[in-house]
Amino acid sequence: MYYSKNDDKIPLGVVTCILEILTLTAIATFVKFLSPNVSIITILFFRYVFCLPILFTVALSQRGKFFLHINKKKTLIARIIIGITGLTSYFIAISLIGIGKTIALGQLVTIFITIMAPIMLYEKVELKRWFAVIFGLLGSIIIIDPEKSGWLNFGIFWGLNSAFFAALLNIYLRKLGNYDEPISTALWYNISGAIIFTLAFIILREEIPQNLSTLSILICCGLLSSIQQFLLAFSRSLAPAVILAPFQYLSIPFAYIVGIYIFNEDLGLNFIIGTLIIILATFYLSLKTKLN
Repeated sequence: MYYSKNDDKIPLGVVTCILEILTLTAIATFVKFLSPNVSIITILFFRYVFCLPILFTVALSQRGKFFLHINKKKTLIARIIIGITGLTSYFIAISLIGIGKTIALGQLVTIFITIMAPIMLYEKVELKRWFAVIFGLLGSIIIIDPEKSGWLNFGIFWGLNSAFFAALLNIYLRKLGNYDEPISTALWYNISGAIIFTLAFIILREEIPQNLSTLSILICCGLLSSIQQFLLAFSRSLAPAVILAPFQYLSIPFAYIVGIYIFNEDLGLNFIIGTLIIILATFYLSLKTKLN
């Protein structure tokens, strides 16, 4: 049997992947906990500003004086706009419809990528994959449960918007990855976010919370965000994406547990059925992509 030295790194890759998912769940939990009393602008301000110290340290250690060097500047600008829009949508959705539904709808990323692939990546999508897309979208409708929440639910809109922009982000990161270092693109993205939300914080006359525990959680959001980005990149460098992809679905039970037992979210049978449908559809699409 063929044996590769890289196989030794796969268990560590899986562990860091799971840690990254747990970190994302922790960030989402903090956002949901803070959102009734702290504005999304304030949360995003702290998230971007306190994400920078660790990223600067890593970038300087990896690239030295070239830590901000970028080749594809126009693509980077698109990545920044898409990333900030997606993260803002994600935080708003968590505050409005909760962690469970937001993260479940986030699994639509693979489906949105498949829909956009013929236009943006010039990839041919087979008929079987289109059926999987329709199947996955049906799952999202079951989660949304329009008879109960209505089609014009504001929180659902932001949840779908978050998944759509996350799909766009994946496409632009793929384009940037061929020309620029991930740490440099991540640094530019977070610097831009810090500037934008610092200005918004000042213009809208937001106030820094005086409560020490609230302030500590806000700072943790930023620090955890930089750790999450590091774990994401590190896990992908240790193990193939095809091995790590199934572990991404762990975010669903993690979100379900947090949503039910911490925030008393209404996640009934529709949520479970719809989520399973989306997982089956996205798993099939991911598998077909890897095989092709």
